[in-house]
Amino acid sequence: MSIQKNIHVIFPFLDKTISIEDNKTVADACALAGFPQNLVCGGKGTCKKCLVTIRENGHIIEVLSCQHPVSENMQILISKEAALSQILETSANATLPFNPRIKIFSIPYTNLKTDMCSFDLETIREALDLPVNIHSLNILKKIPQVFHLKDKNLLSFLVFNEEIIDLIPGDTPFTAYGVAFDIGTTSVVGYLYDLTTGVLVNQYSTLNKQISFGGDVISRIEFASGSAEDLKKIHNSIIETVNMILNNLCKDSDIETEAIYDCVFCGNSTMSHLFLGLNPHHLGLSPFTGISKDMVTLTASELNISMNSFGRITFLPLLGGFVGADTTAVLLGLPRDENLRLMIDLGTNGEIAVGNHHRFSVASTACGPALEGAGIHMGMRGTTGAIEKITLIDNKIKCQVIGNGAPLGFCGSGIIDAIALLLREGLVYARGNFIKGKDLDDHPFKDRFGIDETGQRYFVIVSKDENPNGNEMIITQKDVRQVQLAKAAIYTGCCLLTKHFGIEGHQLKEVVLAGAFGNYIDVNNAQFIGLLPKIDDVPIRSIGNGAGTGVQLFLLSKEEIIQCERIPGVTTHVELATDPEFSNAYMMNTTLGKNMLI
Repeated sequence: MSIQKNIHVIFPFLDKTISIEDNKTVADACALAGFPQNLVCGGKGTCKKCLVTIRENGHIIEVLSCQHPVSENMQILISKEAALSQILETSANATLPFNPRIKIFSIPYTNLKTDMCSFDLETIREALDLPVNIHSLNILKKIPQVFHLKDKNLLSFLVFNEEIIDLIPGDTPFTAYGVAFDIGTTSVVGYLYDLTTGVLVNQYSTLNKQISFGGDVISRIEFASGSAEDLKKIHNSIIETVNMILNNLCKDSDIETEAIYDCVFCGNSTMSHLFLGLNPHHLGLSPFTGISKDMVTLTASELNISMNSFGRITFLPLLGGFVGADTTAVLLGLPRDENLRLMIDLGTNGEIAVGNHHRFSVASTACGPALEGAGIHMGMRGTTGAIEKITLIDNKIKCQVIGNGAPLGFCGSGIIDAIALLLREGLVYARGNFIKGKDLDDHPFKDRFGIDETGQRYFVIVSKDENPNGNEMIITQKDVRQVQLAKAAIYTGCCLLTKHFGIEGHQLKEVVLAGAFGNYIDVNNAQFIGLLPKIDDVPIRSIGNGAGTGVQLFLLSKEEIIQCERIPGVTTHVELATDPEFSNAYMMNTTLGKNMLI
């Protein structure tokens, strides 16, 4: 039996390198990198829709990505433009039309001559052949400043739906940009697009600065509710985060922030309230009511965002309770077919959905930050130095570290692997406590246990001798408990929401994992400890940052906006905490590896 190992695959045009098992295909690598291929034939190699150019062994060749195996340091030559086409392709294999809300029309000044005793706006309407309007007094005031210039060739009109929101004189056609944002509790990512071509120009992510006010939504609600000044502080922190992303995107892409005219946001209900500066106090108290779930569209001047003040800001609609616009965005990107799916978005605030585009049931579950590395003794983000994968080979613990250097801590996927290792090797009991007594005395790994200064037991994954920097990498008893609580919340939510929808697990077509964490975990290990359900003949598929994909779709297509607007109307929110079965099921599901069946 051959032992699988992980190798590195490079996406040079995307500035991305991934680690993947050596028995996977190029299509698997593309999916892991966030750019799934169009496997119309189901990966049988018959449709020829997934041709990809690669560089392998010094040769550039075109291969069927669903058939060709990966190899060490293979380069997959997907450009940003090609990657965009994958992002814009729905799972139903229909090409998404590029049709953004903001259109740019560059008209020669020679075509902008206003007749005697007529009006400039009538001339503009005729030149654009559109029934445009102007609702801003500032834009009306700008017309006489730019409409009759003699030293410019073109006047560019920026039209948001049917409203003129800016006029830019120049000698060449004007280019406007838009940014799609996914505001997570822990991190925020922005995707910069050219709104004239639909090309993804750049993307950038960073920690959500609100993390200094608390690692989860409840702690941030409590802080924001303290006073008007506290609400302002935590509101300003997310605005600062967004502005830092915008400034970095523009700097790296050599464009001005003034050229950004459309910013679209998604995030959970708490992130929505705090981004808009709304007091979330009642969201944290029973019966957990928010202010509004409607889509919010503002002029950029209403928030201190580093973009053109005439531009537009949109926050996608919420779905209920703590299920926010990030779930709306994920559902927007799911296939629009008749198949029933269970969607799990693993993050600090876990969201779950069951159904199809005709009808969804949704719920949230407070799984805490443990699955993202926070709240774990040696937890960290998935960055250089993080242990991302743990295996046992020839009775030796092997760790894969991001960046291939000395390990500094555990990211979420490494934590799941660690708990699975402890359980599989009999180092923890099913109820989560470390082994002791005769079980410990007879175990070959007994010397890897220790006790810290507080009297807490821990297990050494990487010893001082095994680590180039001389530090032990440990999993504590408290770490195990944190994972137990998180996994119980997720699994219980899956069970009860599926039951509420009125189906059994075997009726599902697939289980879909959304979120960066879900993209990297070992699914078998997650199922082994009971974090994810294991249902016969129901596969689990990771879609990466589904919220990020959905918010990009919204930015780039009016047709997707229409679909987004209908999602709240076909979605039922379920408050799991009020379900009479929740408490008993939750306690049962804290047991490692033993769960009630869906």
